[in-house]
Amino acid sequence: MSQDPQTPPSVPSGPVPPAPPALPSAPQVPPTGWVQTSPGAPPVPNGPPWVYGAPFGSAPAPLPPRPRTLGLVALVVAIVAVVFAVVLSGATGFAAAEGAMRHAIGVSPSGLEHLSEQELLALLSPVRGLVLWAEIGYWTGTVLGLTALGLGIAAIVTRRGRGQGIAAVIIAAVGPLVFAVVVGLVVVAGIAAGAA
Repeated sequence: MSQDPQTPPSVPSGPVPPAPPALPSAPQVPPTGWVQTSPGAPPVPNGPPWVYGAPFGSAPAPLPPRPRTLGLVALVVAIVAVVFAVVLSGATGFAAAEGAMRHAIGVSPSGLEHLSEQELLALLSPVRGLVLWAEIGYWTGTVLGLTALGLGIAAIVTRRGRGQGIAAVIIAAVGPLVFAVVVGLVVVAGIAAGAA
């Protein structure tokens, strides 16, 4: 006869062997990994805190601060380039334009339209020294401005006076425009003064 599956199996009667002695238990460590605290909640880490970082001694030492002299030199050269070129070319340009206009009125009182190209160039002959100084101011400003531009870029790239390098690049880039406007206005003023 088969036994009913609902009935527990019969336990053999007789002496029951003693239970083995209990071993001392190790401290209970919660399982590591991820645990979902409630259904639908995102899993959270369970176990020792996760610490990520570089191994000891592998971080590079901070670099010492770099000197800012390159940016400062670039800034000074840019300012000197613009100021020197504008002042020298402006002063000599005014005097040259005034002298050339006075000479032109003496040569052709009726106007400059009737003069040939040779005669127009001859008007600058009495003021050629002043024209030479204006050109020296222009070319010196050009060389110093290009030098300041190169030094400023180097200061920006190498981070040696980055702020001053940026200012030097801006001044060196705007310098030719300032030169053209100021010297152009001064030459027109010199022509007006010579015609008066």
